[in-house]
Amino acid sequence: MNGNLGRNEAAVPNGSLLQLGAEREIAIYQRDGVAWIADFRGGRGELFTAGEWFALNGRGSVLRRVDLDSIAPLPARLIERIERLHGVEESVSLAAPATRLLERVARFWHELSCRPPRMQRS
Repeated sequence: MNGNLGRNEAAVPNGSLLQLGAEREIAIYQRDGVAWIADFRGGRGELFTAGEWFALNGRGSVLRRVDLDSIAPLPARLIERIERLHGVEESVSLAAPATRLLERVARFWHELSCRPPRMQRS
């Protein structure tokens, strides 16, 4: 049963983990109907859609070197990290329009305050 049922989050119930040495792990999974890749290097994780990741990583040439024994289901610890990454990404994308609006308002007020006073005709 999905513990996130009824919330706005989309859980990552399954996927595959590819272990690429001691410092790199790649999680491939589907979330909200989109194929995602979480690329962990040296403890730092980044999210990509599958298309973005393959475009940036030589069309997946690194995957050709994967040993079949290094492929496993996603462990719970990694699913939690992936959900945190998605949470950060979603909060940033939701805040972006508000940030742009505030920047525009600030620029408008700055420009308005820098204008010389208008002379009124009598």
